[in-house]
Amino acid sequence: MERLSPQESVEKVLTEYASFGNLFENPPQVSLKLLTRTPPGEPEVSSRDIVATTAAQCYAKGVAQMRPRLEMEGTVDTTLKSGHHTTRQHTNYTWLLVGVSRSVTHDIFHENPFYNTEQQSQRYVEAKAGFYLIPKGLTEKQREIFIEAADFCNQQYFLFLNALKPAVKARVEKMYPGPGASERNAAKLETKTVKCCQEIARYPLHIGQLTNFYHTFPELQLLRLFRASRMNQYSKEAKYVIGQMVEKVAKVDPSILKELEKPIEVEQENYSEEYIKEGKKEFDQDLDGLRSKLLSLDPQTSKIWAKCARNIKGRPDLFDEEILDLLLNPAKNKLLADVYEIGMMDNLTRTLRMANITFATKLSHTADSQRQRQRRTPGATPPIEAAFNRTPDFITPKVIEENDDLRELYQKSLNQIYKNVTKALESGIDKEKALLLLPNAQAIRLYETGDFFDWLHRFKQRLCFVAQEEIFFISCDQVEQIIEVLPEAKETLLAPCGIRKKAQISPKCPEGERFCGQPVFNFEDIKKYQKSRLI
Repeated sequence: MERLSPQESVEKVLTEYASFGNLFENPPQVSLKLLTRTPPGEPEVSSRDIVATTAAQCYAKGVAQMRPRLEMEGTVDTTLKSGHHTTRQHTNYTWLLVGVSRSVTHDIFHENPFYNTEQQSQRYVEAKAGFYLIPKGLTEKQREIFIEAADFCNQQYFLFLNALKPAVKARVEKMYPGPGASERNAAKLETKTVKCCQEIARYPLHIGQLTNFYHTFPELQLLRLFRASRMNQYSKEAKYVIGQMVEKVAKVDPSILKELEKPIEVEQENYSEEYIKEGKKEFDQDLDGLRSKLLSLDPQTSKIWAKCARNIKGRPDLFDEEILDLLLNPAKNKLLADVYEIGMMDNLTRTLRMANITFATKLSHTADSQRQRQRRTPGATPPIEAAFNRTPDFITPKVIEENDDLRELYQKSLNQIYKNVTKALESGIDKEKALLLLPNAQAIRLYETGDFFDWLHRFKQRLCFVAQEEIFFISCDQVEQIIEVLPEAKETLLAPCGIRKKAQISPKCPEGERFCGQPVFNFEDIKKYQKSRLI
């Protein structure tokens, strides 16, 4: 058996991943747009030189100048092998990814905390017909089945854009100030109606629909993505994109090839449809009718907070109620309302990190794509294969649920979409390709956790009335349950305008022209949020 050097093994994997581009009629486009470079007048360095120099700084008596350091190759290699990887976070890359499926975006590129993304939104941008990933290697009949199923999802999207408009417009006009004689207000209401229709109509779109986004991460994240790329959830599309990222970097900095470790081989999972069915049933029973169920929050948290806060303030004389008021009352701790979240740098406000909260949550695939962007409250999310057992299993938006005609049309559309997925599987299309036809509405069941400070950041974003509807109502469920355990936190678990009002910050709404039109800052009860949010 031929023995390959580590670099030859890596190059063999990269060749394999590059070949996966031939599996699609329209493979994703990967462009390297920005990378860490030395400024004019400074010596040119590679990523490994940056590793060497920053490592040298740890032991330098003075300043380790940034320069080529071939003499430190051994140090660079040993820090890589031993897991001393902070030196690999000084080099950063920014990518433009065009035509990547929302499936792989959700499963890989946004399912970790170490990145930044600005992605084309299906809420604010009308979807394009035919803008979806098309596999190669299908028989003529299989391709026909795949295209028909994908086009059907697109057709349902445009059908709902029109069908939703009367119901959405009526709700928008109830929620927002009437146009009166103002042409500008009338135009704003029309724009809001269009965007709300797009947000809801996207639920029948399939997860193979394509998206474009800028994506930034450090060198270490590229090494991790490559190392993990044999894991179950990494599709051939994902492997192709990761391989292209490496190739693009290697063209300008070949030293990256010395940094890569051959991917870990992982045994592939076989997801039993019967087990998936039973798992869903058990999960839903545990939810007990809620969208999200609190699983873990120590009822002693307020006492722990009080002890921590007294210790930080050096005020052992203060009672629990007094010290908690200094910590949790936005009128006294204005950092709770700060949009830069600098409370994480404040000794007192960091006390809120001494409480961990875990929820079980059920939501749509498209809402989970929003949820996972709150990287400080990560989720344990199953791969899409573990969410599908050939039966319709979808989330219905509020406007559709509460309208008999729309609900009947929606159920008919979604049931047909699931029949189309099953038909694709029965035609012999492999599961990885066929499941691209699942709708955005596909239900995802997951567990999510984080400390109180990070949940607070999330709630400030998602209790706002301009937040995505599904995440908004999930957040309401979550806040209600937290308050039952920690009533002392009620003053902080509000929309941003509510916290800013208490902190006496003007304007109360930080959204500018996106102001929802509702006096949410006056709502003291989370139930009022739920009753007042119509769309």
